[in-house]
This record gives sequence, C-alpha cells and structure tokens, in this order.
Amino acid sequence: MFTPQTGGAWYGYIAGAIVASIVLIVILTQLPQRARKWVLFTVTFLGGLFYALEFFLPTHEMMIEGNKAEGNFLTPFVVPMANILPALSSFAVGLGVINLFQLHTKRVLKWNLDSINSVVFFVAMILMTVAHIMAKRPHPSEFVTSLQKILFDGALQSLDATMFSIIAFYITSAAYRAFRVRSLEATLLLATAIIVMLGQITIGQLLTSSLPDYLHIEVVRNWILTKVNAPATRAIAVGLGIGSLAVGLRIWLGLERGSYFEN
Repeated sequence: MFTPQTGGAWYGYIAGAIVASIVLIVILTQLPQRARKWVLFTVTFLGGLFYALEFFLPTHEMMIEGNKAEGNFLTPFVVPMANILPALSSFAVGLGVINLFQLHTKRVLKWNLDSINSVVFFVAMILMTVAHIMAKRPHPSEFVTSLQKILFDGALQSLDATMFSIIAFYITSAAYRAFRVRSLEATLLLATAIIVMLGQITIGQLLTSSLPDYLHIEVVRNWILTKVNAPATRAIAVGLGIGSLAVGLRIWLGLERGSYFEN
C-alpha cells in the first residue's frame, strides 16, 4: 500500500508526518473535554476492534505482499496501517525531547553554576542528531562516519558503562541490606544468593569438586535457577500478563480514568 520513499520525497513525508501530528495534537487539546473523550474513545475502540477481528476471524491461504500466507481480508492492512508501535515510540521520544528542552532551557535562562550541564546537553543532542542523520544518508563522507563513531561508539558507550558501574554500587548496597539475617526469609535469601554466586565462579566450584556430582555447587546453582526460580518467574509473568490484559480492556472499552477521559 505504501511504497518506500528515498531522497527529497522521504524528507517530505517526514516533514508532513510531523506537521500532521502537531496539528492533530493542537486540535485535540482545543476540543471540549466531552468531545475529546468521545474522539479518543472511538479511535481507541476501532483500533482495538481491528486487532480482535483480525485475530479471531477465520483465515485462508492468500497472497500478502507477493507471498503466500494465512490470513483474512484484514491481514493485508496489519503492516501498513495497524503497526502502531513505531508511531507510539516516536510520540514518546518526541514528548521526552520536548520535556528535556523545556527543562534545560529554563536552567540556561536562569544561568547559574549548574547551567553548564544544560549547555552540554544541547550541544550533545544537536551533534548526535545531525551526525546520525548525515551518517544514514547514501554514501556518507568519511568525516561524518568518523564523527558518528566517536560520539556513539566512543563517548556514549563509555558514559553508559560508567553509569552502569555506578549503579552496581547501589545494587550492592541494596543487596547488603536485603541479605541481613533478621528473619527466616532473609536467611534463606542469603543462603541462596551465596550458593548462586559461588556456583558462578571457579573457586566455588573447586570447593565442592571432591563431593558427589549431585552435590557440586554448580549443579545446585543450576537446580535453584531452573527448578526453584523459574516457577516463581513464570508466576510473576502470568500476573503481569493478566494485569496488562485488564489495563488493555479498560482502555479499549473506555473505562480508564484521566484528564483525557473524564466527562
């Protein structure tokens, strides 16, 4: 239905999508609250109904984008029209960028000792955005390619590694507080954590190498992870799935409450 675009047409489609999104957001914000509620409810219900019908309607062999596949009359529209995740991700990123720009602009205008961090934010974001867009063009220059590698592979990955290494100290501190022996549950947690950690390293495996195979610490660790921990993880996943289904049904049927849904 939609053919890939390149060159000037690609930029035109991007600009048109941005303008159309801004216009839709402005129109929604200007609508009366009651009318806005019904617009959002109608669009949300029709979108959810599309997926429900496409999933439950009987399927048959048909041609989809030149290939044989199983589907019904709604299936050909799934990819071009119903794949809403990229649009939602784009809006989420856009709102995040707008929020960051508002926050750091206020800090720059007030100008104090912390404002230099906001200036660095603006410079880094603009540089990385321009470098990434230029690097994705056909036949980018060597300078642009090198700049992208320096910014992403050099600076960004190093900063990410630094952040995760700092977080590791907080995790260690939280684990120490959680593993303090104050109750039976904490004692079991501490013993299990020690067994799992010792089973991950060579020294722990050497300590039990003389014992029967079924008492080797790596065997016990594997039993804990696959037989004890796995059912608990699956139970949590089932609970999350049921909760997600409940929230999805509330949104689809217009039962959710919030600034955009109230009468």
